[in-house]
Amino acid sequence: MRIKKSFDLQSPREHVWNRFNDVRFVAECLPGAAIVGELGGNRYKGRMAVKIGPIAAAFDGEVAVESHKQLWTGAVSGRGADSKSSSRASGSMTWSLAAGAVPAATRVDIVSDINLAGPLAQFGKGPIVQEIANRITETFVANFESRLAAWPAQAGESPAASRPRPARSLDAGGLLGAVLFDRVRAFFGGLFGRSPKGTRL
Repeated sequence: MRIKKSFDLQSPREHVWNRFNDVRFVAECLPGAAIVGELGGNRYKGRMAVKIGPIAAAFDGEVAVESHKQLWTGAVSGRGADSKSSSRASGSMTWSLAAGAVPAATRVDIVSDINLAGPLAQFGKGPIVQEIANRITETFVANFESRLAAWPAQAGESPAASRPRPARSLDAGGLLGAVLFDRVRAFFGGLFGRSPKGTRL
């Protein structure tokens, strides 16, 4: 499953670059994600907690980070497995930064790839799950922008200055309910918004 997202941040590109290269900062913006240890060589121990209906899973695995300052691009990739449900997940997020439409702004382009295997894979098909993934991405963007605005852009700032926060489990079941509600509302809105002849009232 591939998701593409573009947005503008009202912060200088160097400041945005520093935060994207702070793996803990990025993880804290993604619902259910957490960095729990360091493995060296830009590799980390990570965990992703997910709840879909009656199934609750905690994917433990590795996260790798790479970046190319000369191109203003980078990527975060990871894979893990849940010991209880025997589900497996892998994914990556590639990002690139460009000058924004106004001075001191940054244009961000993100491409995410998500793959599921095992019992949770049944939820990884169809347009509804695509919408859930889109909402997760939108939540990440909103969290990143909010935290970025509260983070002072100081010369020589270090990614290590990020302080970890406790991660909340990603309730995909709740997102599924919201998506279904929006679809039902849109359906009945279209139904009652038409006359018997099929023209809008």
